[in-house]
Amino acid sequence: ITTHKVHWMMFGTTLGIILACMAIISVLSGFKHEVVKFKSMLVSIVIVLLFQYVFGDPLKFVLLSIDRATWPRQGYVPPMSDVKEDPVRTRRAYLRMQLGMQRSNLHISSKYRNFRLNEQYKLIASDLLIYGRFFICLLCLVTVTRDERLYHNTRIVKLLLMNNHTDYYGLKEVLHMSQLFDFIASALVSAFNSNDGGGSWVHAEQTVLVGVIRLRQLRVKSTILGWDPPDFTDDYYMPDWLLPYRGLHYADKYWRIYEPFTPFSRKIEFLDGLLLNFNHRGFLNLYPELMGYSSLLARGKENSMKVLDYLTEYHWLTLNTTAVFIDFTLYNADENLFSICTLRVEKTPFGSILPAVEVESARLSQNVDEMPYKDLLALLIYVVVLIQYSQALAIRLWYEPDLMKDFWNKMDLVISLLNVVVVILVVLREWLVQKMMKQVAGASKMDFIDFRRPARMHQVTTMTVGFLICITTLRLWRVLQFSSVFKLFTRTLYQAWAGVASTAMVIVFFLVGYSFAVVTINGSNSGNFNSFIKSMVMCMSFSFGFSAQVKPSELFHGGEWLGIMLYAALAFVIAMLLINVFVSMINDYFVMSKTMRDDSRSGQWINFFQFLRVEYTGFFGFFQSLPIFRHNYLRNNRTVSENVERKLAAMDRRRRMASRQKRRFYLYGETIKETDSETKYRDRGEKLVKMSQLLQTQMQLLDSLLNEEEEEAEKKKEKEKGKKEPKKKGVSKRRDKEES
Repeated sequence: ITTHKVHWMMFGTTLGIILACMAIISVLSGFKHEVVKFKSMLVSIVIVLLFQYVFGDPLKFVLLSIDRATWPRQGYVPPMSDVKEDPVRTRRAYLRMQLGMQRSNLHISSKYRNFRLNEQYKLIASDLLIYGRFFICLLCLVTVTRDERLYHNTRIVKLLLMNNHTDYYGLKEVLHMSQLFDFIASALVSAFNSNDGGGSWVHAEQTVLVGVIRLRQLRVKSTILGWDPPDFTDDYYMPDWLLPYRGLHYADKYWRIYEPFTPFSRKIEFLDGLLLNFNHRGFLNLYPELMGYSSLLARGKENSMKVLDYLTEYHWLTLNTTAVFIDFTLYNADENLFSICTLRVEKTPFGSILPAVEVESARLSQNVDEMPYKDLLALLIYVVVLIQYSQALAIRLWYEPDLMKDFWNKMDLVISLLNVVVVILVVLREWLVQKMMKQVAGASKMDFIDFRRPARMHQVTTMTVGFLICITTLRLWRVLQFSSVFKLFTRTLYQAWAGVASTAMVIVFFLVGYSFAVVTINGSNSGNFNSFIKSMVMCMSFSFGFSAQVKPSELFHGGEWLGIMLYAALAFVIAMLLINVFVSMINDYFVMSKTMRDDSRSGQWINFFQFLRVEYTGFFGFFQSLPIFRHNYLRNNRTVSENVERKLAAMDRRRRMASRQKRRFYLYGETIKETDSETKYRDRGEKLVKMSQLLQTQMQLLDSLLNEEEEEAEKKKEKEKGKKEPKKKGVSKRRDKEES
């Protein structure tokens, strides 16, 4: 059996298997399905393929390796060419292969013979092929899955809760702690139509309240303030904050009466301690989340008002109250969107309060079969590319463990591990969401359903994805090292880091001193300079040109002349002097690195794109053979000799112009170096020799083709003669018989 037949048999077998599978799918399943079912089927198929790609293929190769190592045997490998082929055709195939090699070698010059640089370019090309696909797919996935409606929902909910409206007044109008219950009654109880238990919001019927609203306050033992942070109490009290606490046997039955005066920090679960153990950063202090005294409202308006009347009667808010948090969750059924809201009210030492609204919007209950086609396609492509990226990294580190010492390989490993962490976080978030959904289905009207657990997990996942994007973008630095500009910039940073760090340290010291001075003088009268961190940020923004946020009048609260001195120091010393010194130093190192690079260019090696042009000649040749890239001959009313003369004259002019431009780069008026002229002369000679060899090979191939045509013509003539001779012999025999 010949090689050609073996290849056709393999192709026919593969095509038959594919057609048989398609026929079975069409008979048993069909092609018309609902959208959700079709997406589920597509996801199932992809999961099976990924399982085979990740686990099936490695297991198969392990079993085959054990089999071959235990019972070695010789397998049949079909030859690339048949031994009994025509020697003329074999010779012609060899000439064609040699002709392709000579055409490729025609692009190779002496600049290509820096083998160390070629190996570096080859590694960059392979890295660019693997990493470039991963980076592009990651950016596409992040771009496609981002939803602008989350931002608009967060902004609108904050405005509705903070500002005044027709039905109720906003949180910013609450100026004293005694007004807080009135705000809750109007903005949270009456606004959700809670008499019928529906929980729809007055601003949007499709937005409902999930569970009930929880009130939580943090108290201090003593109202005397000092330099230390507030000491929040965690003791048990009787109603009206009476001591001593007495554990009554009917307290569990009447928990609504005793719960607002007992701490809930001793009833937290493990997941709460893991996900919600953080501090709220307020205007004045840091407030722990898993501490304080809580009270739950009801679903109905009447019962909620009874709870508020009870809390008012027994003085739940007193002078010891430091901060009050109002937690609830909204769900938009049309957008499948959760809004986790936290309203914070801080009491100042002056008796007034500082309000704040925190809203986090997230799509927590979105399944894979509910994703749009573009999101699903981007996700599937990213998973496949990620597996290829991780597989290439694993193979490289398996065969060369010493590469683990390289910084960029460590970064590749971190990128792969971060992807695994993101997958684990997504699975945990889905598990928490399903758990919360079951709690919603079986919850009573008096339960507080805390969606902050999956929201916190969603936030951690988003932060991990952001960190993954940062690491991946930083990894792009190595891929871009083929560019001379990036090499120059890397060398500049390497040489200038000591001087730049020293100058930056001087600037930071000056900014710190200036920020302390501005906070001390103007902090009590300016919102931009009331804290050291805000003052530092404002000074840096002004130094880098963002002067719209800083007004000169904010620096004149300590007096006119002192304000002029502060503004002059900020505008001239920091913004003009120190920043310009910093930039000038980097510029000097950049010029020095560029001079060193130009002086070290003795061989004038090829760049990365020239390497690709030579290395992947077939790829570029395919595009050049397309009709849109072909250049037809235009006569322009001239003869061929005239066009050739014009072309040669234009080439001579461009060559002279290039030589004149190159002379400008040499110092002291020197002419072109002898090494460059010798290199060009040698390259031209080598190119002529290669052209002669190429023409000779073409002539041999043409001679073979012409000889084949002549042989075929002679064979046809011989066949025709062979057909005519039997007829002549038959006629002569008849004549002989007649004569006899």
